[in-house]
Amino acid sequence: MGESISDQELRRRLLTFNTVVPPVTDSTRRLLMRKLADLESRHSSQIDSPKSNDISLINVSNWNHSASEDEDKNSYLFTETRKFSNKLPEIQTEKKKPRLYDSNVSLTPREPIFRSPRSNPVTETPYADQAIQRWKEKMMNQSQNKNDVSNTSQYDFPSPVSSIYSQNSRRYIQPTQQRHLGNGYTRNTQYIILLFIGFFVVIFGLYFTSIQSSTVVLPPGILNSLCAKKNLQGFDCETEQERVQKLYSSLVSQVQDKYIKNQCETSDIEPTVDAQTIFEYISTHENLPSREIEELVELFKSIAKTYSDSPIGFDTSFNINIQPNLPILCAVKNIFTNMFYLILWLGIVSLSLISLYFGICYMTTKSEKHKQEVNRLVENIIDLLKQHAQYRPNEGYLPIIHIRDQLIPPNERQKKSKIWAEVEQYFTESESRVRSEIQQIDGEDFQVWRWVQPMSPVTAKKIWQGQAFETTDGSMNSPQPSPTSCLKIRHMFGPDSMLGADCELRVKDAILEKCESVEVLHLSVDRSSQEGCVYVKCASPTEAGKAYRQLHGFWYDGKLVTVKFLRLERYHQRFPDAVSMTIPLTPSNNEKRSLQ
Repeated sequence: MGESISDQELRRRLLTFNTVVPPVTDSTRRLLMRKLADLESRHSSQIDSPKSNDISLINVSNWNHSASEDEDKNSYLFTETRKFSNKLPEIQTEKKKPRLYDSNVSLTPREPIFRSPRSNPVTETPYADQAIQRWKEKMMNQSQNKNDVSNTSQYDFPSPVSSIYSQNSRRYIQPTQQRHLGNGYTRNTQYIILLFIGFFVVIFGLYFTSIQSSTVVLPPGILNSLCAKKNLQGFDCETEQERVQKLYSSLVSQVQDKYIKNQCETSDIEPTVDAQTIFEYISTHENLPSREIEELVELFKSIAKTYSDSPIGFDTSFNINIQPNLPILCAVKNIFTNMFYLILWLGIVSLSLISLYFGICYMTTKSEKHKQEVNRLVENIIDLLKQHAQYRPNEGYLPIIHIRDQLIPPNERQKKSKIWAEVEQYFTESESRVRSEIQQIDGEDFQVWRWVQPMSPVTAKKIWQGQAFETTDGSMNSPQPSPTSCLKIRHMFGPDSMLGADCELRVKDAILEKCESVEVLHLSVDRSSQEGCVYVKCASPTEAGKAYRQLHGFWYDGKLVTVKFLRLERYHQRFPDAVSMTIPLTPSNNEKRSLQ
């Protein structure tokens, strides 16, 4: 048997004996193989002796007790076979346990499957190692999530351990999860209640800190001068002082009542009291001559103006000098109102700052995008004029309106009118290589731009100029078959010819135009190469052979191009991005300039 059977086959053959099979690992495989051999040998001996009524039973509680001493640390499962006879009187008198697989099998009290119902289901076997505990937890979770495992097949017998844990899992696992969930909700509720309590404590704290003393006490010097002025002494002086104190307190109360009504009820009430109202009030409540009432009013005016601790003041009428205590509901309302207006003001300021920030960002982005669009059009126009002057030296000009129509789609011309106006202004003021003039084209005058800078040898016309030797199928210069799909092309450019911005693009276009029928997946130009090297990867070795025959031995820009094959792994080592290239490349335009 040995190592010739797979893990799945080992599990399947063990399950035929109704054996609980733990995960098959390197440490358990040797024991499980030994167990399988033992079960098969016993099964074959039972077949040879049909009169035997003995059966095997898995003893879960003795997994680690019956293992040999050298296998204790790595043992996950050990089964102890016991033989029971139906004719023994001990078995017949013994109390029957729940049957697992056979009606003749019973569990003795010395071999309990599980402990008391209140024990922890994860620690049912205290001598099991950590691997067995993890396996039991997995079995317990499976029995909890799938309640109908026992109904999957009428021939599948449930595992004794999984059935036990499926009963206990609902008892120990689910209440724990619900308890944690309930604790979370309770904790959040406590936080919310504490937050509200703290908020109202702050509100009431602000209210009680603003409470002022409601007692009005006139300075003794004023009251003594009043007695001296009227030549009053003793009881008469005290009576006069109490009367004046009472009248002044009444005046303060009237002013404060109007202020409270103004703050808490309606804002139409003026929180002031004029001198005439005080005169009428004193004349109504005190039996005094008019001259004394006028003296009292003037005294109250003097006190309101000069006494800094007076709750009221006076300018044209009596008004509030020190804010009185408001009713608690009104004070809380004012606090909430002030907080609302404060938050509203802060929100308006914040929104204004955020709007200003995003507005600046938008204008900056729009301005940058506008400049980029202008620069892009300028570069395209310069390239267009240079190319036209290169290929048509006798007509090195193009109508401005035709350039605009070529570079800007019809649906964007109205929107980009300001951009085009800046482009025209740039060529008029800042570009010395382009001259604006009037030319007659097909009998009609046009405003044109002419490229006036002389063409350098670097930008001279570069085309394929013929073949130096034969590379067709069957010739000595054509390898059969093509060894790889990668090529290295030499002499596509000179050491000093890659100075322009579009030189690399022209070299790529020249190769793709020449290999029009070849599926080229990757192409890289080595600008620093002294031999003018270009690296090409094709879709297959066959396609690389086509490219080899269309490039090797041809003249390009006065140089003889040579090609050799490269190994695919070396190509991918140098160009890792070529591994994922699957779409064939195409030239940047359809003009085929290198073939003209």
